[in-house]
Formats: sequence, structure tokens, C-alpha cells
Amino acid sequence: MQKTILIADDRPEIRTLVRITLASDGFNVAECKSAPEAISLAKKLAPHLILMDIDMPGEYNGIIATKILAGNPETENCPVIMLTASRDAIKACLESGAVAYLTKPFSPIDLLKHVQQFARNS
Repeated sequence: MQKTILIADDRPEIRTLVRITLASDGFNVAECKSAPEAISLAKKLAPHLILMDIDMPGEYNGIIATKILAGNPETENCPVIMLTASRDAIKACLESGAVAYLTKPFSPIDLLKHVQQFARNS
């Protein structure tokens, strides 16, 4: 069964990099560009993993979205890996319920390692 990964990032070049990298390894990739969209798609798609940017436009950021996902019975078991350009946000990422983080810029090899490690089996 092909696993679905949801990427939430407002930058199209990041979404493209993730999509190409993960698709080449057999993953199905869904995309969105805001934290509220990520929550909506997570409920609809039940992805195996979410890659969540911290800073996106909209009502709230990726850290708040991750807290919302972790507190919702529909999405609480979906692991989230935070994407951040700020090393100062690492503690907040992990406290929000994320299982890991990747610091931008990240290598496609590191991305694949993290996704393979944390994508839930279902």
C-alpha cells in the first residue's frame, strides 16, 4: 500500500522538492499552503505523516496546527515532522507534539530518512 504524506508549506519550491523526493521513493504526496488547510486535509486524507512548516500565512502557524492535530482524536495518531528555518524554534516544535524537525535547508536524503522512520504503519 502506498503511504500518503501531507506537506504543508507556503513556499511552492519546498512543496515541489518534497513531492519529487518522496514520489521517487513511492510515496503519495498531498500538498497545502496553510496551517488551517493542513488540519482540514489531515482529517479528510488520514495521511501517514505530515510535514508542517512553522511560518505560513493564515489564522495560525504550524506549531498551533500541530497542537490542534495532537489534541484531536481524528488526527492524534498522525506523526508530524516540523520544517523550520529557525534553530530557536526547535523546543517549541517538539513541545507542540511533533515527533521530529528538519531545519531548512534540508537535504533530500535527510528528508527521506525522517519520513521512512516516522511514517505510521496503517
